[in-house]
Amino acid sequence: MPMLRLPIAARLGLLPMLICLAAGPVSAEDEFEGLPPGPGQEETFYACAACHSIRLVTQQGLSRERWDETLEWMVEEQEMDPLEPEERALVLDYLSNFITPEWHKERMKNR
Repeated sequence: MPMLRLPIAARLGLLPMLICLAAGPVSAEDEFEGLPPGPGQEETFYACAACHSIRLVTQQGLSRERWDETLEWMVEEQEMDPLEPEERALVLDYLSNFITPEWHKERMKNR
C-alpha cells in the first residue's frame, strides 16, 4: 500500500497554526470568546475561564449587585480561588459595566 505524503506543515503539527494565520487577525471579542472589549476583559476572561466556559458568563447579564453575589458564591460554594481585592474590583466593574441585563437582551435579540 502506498504511503500518503502529508505536507511538511501537517507532519510537524503546524497545520492548526497555519489555518489560524490564514483566517486573518482575531478580534479582541473573538480572542476572549465573546466578551466585549473593555477594561477588565482579559482579567475577567482568565478568572472565569479557569473553571467554566465563558458562554456561561455571557448568558447571564446580571446587575452589579447580582454579579457581586455571584463572585462571592463562586468562592464560597464552588471553590473558586479568591481574587486579589484590586483584581476582584476590576472584574466586578467589567461584569457590571459590560455584561449587563441590557447587553444580554440586545445580544439575544441579534441572534
